[in-house]
Amino acid sequence: MSYTTLKANIQNFVEDDSTELTNSIDTIIAQAEEMVFQRLPNLPCFRKVTTGNLVVGTFDYTVATARMIRQASITDSSGNVNYLDHRIDSYLRDYWPKSSTTGTPIMYSTKNATTSGTVITLAPTPDATLAYQVDFIAPETGLSSSNANTWIDTNAPAVLLAAALYETSAFLKAGETLQLYKAQFDEAVQLFVQEMSRDYAAEYNGGI
Repeated sequence: MSYTTLKANIQNFVEDDSTELTNSIDTIIAQAEEMVFQRLPNLPCFRKVTTGNLVVGTFDYTVATARMIRQASITDSSGNVNYLDHRIDSYLRDYWPKSSTTGTPIMYSTKNATTSGTVITLAPTPDATLAYQVDFIAPETGLSSSNANTWIDTNAPAVLLAAALYETSAFLKAGETLQLYKAQFDEAVQLFVQEMSRDYAAEYNGGI
């Protein structure tokens, strides 16, 4: 289901081709995509990786677009990958009361998670330019006139359509269909999760 098809389906289902709805469809689709992301954040399309090199004396690093950090690791001078322990801020402050204390980071905390990214704090403060990797969760680039297809619309079209119809009903203040499309969304999510589980089980049983 492409961007164009989704737009047409929305208007056909709600039987509304008004200028007001047409001008708001891109926002509605973006809200629907966010709804799917919030409900199914662990889908393959939302799993991202960023890499770089630590900066000596710098303990805060921004992971652009990240909504959730899955894990962080550094590669030492011998080429060994060491995964950092995730700790809450208060634990980090107790362990590492002075940011001037340097060494090879062994843990991190997360803070300032926003739609633009998440800041992670390493402890102790890096004392060498070691390579790092952060695995994180972030929305995929959404549908638009310049991005006709996404993983979600290709692999979970029923989920996305139900979410879009729910958001459209909210936009139109159509209370009589709002709960209907919410129920359809919940059902579509459940069926999709079951299908994904079967696919993963088949791959595992097949030795992939």
